[in-house]
Amino acid sequence: MLRRLALVLSSSLLFACQASVTPSKVEEPTATPSAARPAADDASGKAAEKATEKAAARKQKQKELRQKEREVEAARVEGQIQQIDRSVREAGVAASLRRTATELTKAKQDLEVFLAEVKPRELEERRIGLDQSIYRADHSKDELGELVAMYQADEFAKTTKELVLKRGRRELESAERYLAVARAEFAHFEKVTQPQRERELRDKVVDAELERNKAEQESEKAKLELALQAQKHEQRLADLAEDIAELRAELAKESS
Repeated sequence: MLRRLALVLSSSLLFACQASVTPSKVEEPTATPSAARPAADDASGKAAEKATEKAAARKQKQKELRQKEREVEAARVEGQIQQIDRSVREAGVAASLRRTATELTKAKQDLEVFLAEVKPRELEERRIGLDQSIYRADHSKDELGELVAMYQADEFAKTTKELVLKRGRRELESAERYLAVARAEFAHFEKVTQPQRERELRDKVVDAELERNKAEQESEKAKLELALQAQKHEQRLADLAEDIAELRAELAKESS
């Protein structure tokens, strides 16, 4: 009897335990909303990340826009500086052209004057001096001859005769020596001094022509370089203006 009662109680307890466990199994489907929450959080995080990236990109574009605007201002100042440099260089080139033209004209004139006037005049002056030396030597020679003939024909004191003849011989010797020097000087002047001066004047003409050609080439080079510099400056301003317009359009589009 007691054993049967114990079996009944055990069965009742087992049934009660099963009954208490069964409701928890029924409530399991209620876990579905908690599983969908991470997906919603992930979408919200991606949206926030995208918004942050968009804000960062807009901020970067604004920074680029400010940088481009500063570059435009700097380029304008550089353009003013280039204009000053251009004026200075053009003035220097023009001065060089004037100077070289003046030097070339002067060198040519000096050579022409030397060949047409100075050279023949100086040569004639030296020839006159040489002729005078020749005449002096001939005159001294003639005088000595007359003295010799005169003293031989007349009877004079021997001492006086020797003094007069001695003086005449010395004058003739001096005149002949002076004539030799005059001839040597004339030959040197004609064959060395004047040709050297002529070469120097011709060299000055050549040098002046080279300087003139150099100045003309520098002038052409300056024109090309200055034109290229101005073209690059205009292109740079145009590129900056285009970049600024594009950035402003993009920012305005994002704001709308």
